[in-house]
Amino acid sequence: MKLRQRILIVACVIALGAFAGVEKSQAQIWANYDCHIVNIFFNPLASAKLLPVSSFVDFAGNPDPDDGMYNDDPTGFSFDYNGNTYNSVNICVNGFITIGHRPPSVITNDNTFLFEANNPNNTIAPFFGDHFYRTLEAGYRPSRIQTEIDAVPDPNPNACGILPMLHTYTVEWKDLNINDKTNPNSIATFQVLIVENPMANDCAVPDHRAIIQFQYGSIGNVGTVVTQGATVGIEDSTGTSHMNGLYPTSLAGGDSTRLSKTARTSCWPPATCLPGRAIEFGPIGVSTLNQWGDGDVTLDQINNPNATVRANQNLFVTLADADKILRSRTQVSGGSNLYFGTLDSVEGREAFHGDANHNGRYTNPNHPGFFFYRATSYDAAYILLYLAAKLPVLPWPDPLPAPPYKSTQVGGTNVSGVSIDVNNGRLVGNTYSVPVVLRGSVNGALSVEAVVKSADESALQFIGTRAPKGAGSMMYSNGKNGAFVLATSGVYSDGDILGYLEFNVGARRTTSIELQQVAINDESFAGPSTLVPLASMDVSASANGFAVEQNVPNPFNMSEAQSTSIRFTMGLSENTSVRVFDMLGHEIRSLVSNEVFTTGPHTVAWDGRNNAGSLVANGLYYYQITSPSFTQTVKMQVIR
Repeated sequence: MKLRQRILIVACVIALGAFAGVEKSQAQIWANYDCHIVNIFFNPLASAKLLPVSSFVDFAGNPDPDDGMYNDDPTGFSFDYNGNTYNSVNICVNGFITIGHRPPSVITNDNTFLFEANNPNNTIAPFFGDHFYRTLEAGYRPSRIQTEIDAVPDPNPNACGILPMLHTYTVEWKDLNINDKTNPNSIATFQVLIVENPMANDCAVPDHRAIIQFQYGSIGNVGTVVTQGATVGIEDSTGTSHMNGLYPTSLAGGDSTRLSKTARTSCWPPATCLPGRAIEFGPIGVSTLNQWGDGDVTLDQINNPNATVRANQNLFVTLADADKILRSRTQVSGGSNLYFGTLDSVEGREAFHGDANHNGRYTNPNHPGFFFYRATSYDAAYILLYLAAKLPVLPWPDPLPAPPYKSTQVGGTNVSGVSIDVNNGRLVGNTYSVPVVLRGSVNGALSVEAVVKSADESALQFIGTRAPKGAGSMMYSNGKNGAFVLATSGVYSDGDILGYLEFNVGARRTTSIELQQVAINDESFAGPSTLVPLASMDVSASANGFAVEQNVPNPFNMSEAQSTSIRFTMGLSENTSVRVFDMLGHEIRSLVSNEVFTTGPHTVAWDGRNNAGSLVANGLYYYQITSPSFTQTVKMQVIR
């Protein structure tokens, strides 16, 4: 293999997402790999080892150019596949290999055997069909099945050893008579490459799972070659498979396609029917570190180039992990359970890492025998507890599984529910803010999930939430579906304010607010309902009649909203300026410059762009309202 091609593969794989290791008895190959299409033109073998047709034998050891297997070919390096280490493969005439010293007990051209739990096992199939190894036969072009072992210096600066190398083992089926033994024109050339992981020699985080690549070369006259019905993909030793090489994970859009076992090809090359396309199965994550419930929802163990970060949980578990869980929990995913969330549920992926309290594993009847995972706001609260140094490690305690939450708290927890404190609600302009109050006590992790419903949305429309200042809480909402979530950790007493619900007041009349589907620390509670006497409520403001509200939505997610609204109330009619600043105090955008605003409520929209018209980066910003009698600055968060 050319060095340039090797470097390209290394770069592609380092950019892949992360996977968590599973117990060997539970290893599932589709959770270890993502399937991608990569742009690499076919590179035929030049000085390869020829495997003579006589060495391909049937189960009884007799030469078999139709379905024969060449057993125990060394790959030149050891690699991990499905939780075990191998250094040899068995090569079949029918366009597939099996991994390990033990060949399949049945040699067949029937690719439906791929979908059985018994045979063949650990199969890698670039083009599994009914093929024939031709020699010097009249009218037929001779076939060649050959292998090659290539090695290049390891470019990883963290690699251990003297002159560490990265290896590639290639099997090439050249001019193989495919799928129609009676047609001399039905020939094709294709390869499978087993590429040593760029992290194989890494001193801090070695990963010996190989990269698997299918490349496709020439074919006989287009239109007369039979390609329909060949199977493309990989499987493991337990009957689970990734036989979906025709449907890359990046295009799959869901578990059902990713776990497809029935994909067949009808074009050449199978990657996309276009030349220069290869199919690549890239290992996800760092197999030696990942663990169920370790908190690494953002998968920094592979995405972060710093080996120190990848090797230390206190560096790869951050507020961003709790943030990602909470944002996912405000999204509707269908069905009666509003809080299914949007994290990837496949074993080894986002929700697998986020399930810190180990109560989120479940099964799916559409995929029997597989485990899936969900992470909730309570898991986010556990992450906050870990970040506050009140838990030594995640998941906690160890060994697993974790006991029920009441026995894992740092102190004690006795919660009877939450309430809506309308007696301390505040109406500023057209925005009504009401506290959500804890009923009970907490010493440790605390989460709340609920759906806000207003009996009369024309009078009171839910628009968002606001966390109390200095509480260390993370609180998010979805104004479209009414969902709000909260995660925090610490000591809370009965009557403590957990956060604020905010509504837009459309009419001054009495209505009611109800919380539905309330879950506190993953336990269901009755949702409170209370009347809101808007008709008799006075409009509040700060001293001198001036007030500035939190922008809505906040955080301002520019992929979900075109702008965020900055609302404020003027106590006097004055020239006013509204400006946005970054964390260093630099002016980012002047929204209003010395314009007259009359007494009462006002709204100014910001579209997330700076004075030059460009979208700003992720981060924290400030907006400031300034007039001769009043100045106030409020913090906000921007997400792209």
